[in-house]
Amino acid sequence: MLRNLIIISTFLMTVSAFGLGIFTIVKSPKSKVNVTWFFTSLAVTIWGIGYLLAMSTRVDSVAFWDLRIVYIGASAVPVLFFHFVASFLFKDIKYKLLIILGYILGVGFLFLNTTTELVIKGVRYLENFGRYEEITTIGFKIFLAYFLFFAAMGIYLLFKGYRENGGIRRQQIVYIILASLCGFVGGSSNFVTDLTGIYPYGQMIVWLYPALITYGIFLR
Repeated sequence: MLRNLIIISTFLMTVSAFGLGIFTIVKSPKSKVNVTWFFTSLAVTIWGIGYLLAMSTRVDSVAFWDLRIVYIGASAVPVLFFHFVASFLFKDIKYKLLIILGYILGVGFLFLNTTTELVIKGVRYLENFGRYEEITTIGFKIFLAYFLFFAAMGIYLLFKGYRENGGIRRQQIVYIILASLCGFVGGSSNFVTDLTGIYPYGQMIVWLYPALITYGIFLR
């Protein structure tokens, strides 16, 4: 039952992230906010595809490559999310250097996650879930620090923006904050699984992430 709920939630997240990302970029392809959200959605889509593939196979060697797909998305999501938030709040110029650093780190981790075993080194099995990554402790913790830092910075800017704005703008920020908490709290439960073997219950709420953010962007 839990496995089915995880699969359904991840499927909904993947389809909605891709569909709403396309909708956003088509609606306003010249908007910096829409462009950054489109690429964030694309990274989430890649994460979801890899996740679904890894859960559907019984072959460890195949699952290992599927998990590398997961980490392509995971390498890109935090800095793209931070860039999106900074653009949405008109603070991307102020945080330009941090954004550039984030992209450098993201590309570096993308390379490490897909071509080496410095972050993930194999596959483990969790009953009623499926196959997930066996981590290289030090490398994984460094990657996790990168992931959580940019996610937390984005959420921090949103709360700060909530205090500084009113009206419709504040309502938009509320939806994006709710979406971000669903996405990152839910998605980060997978990292808890990597470290402890605890079932990733949070994955069941990640499907809310793309819908709430897209609604927040276009709320008028």
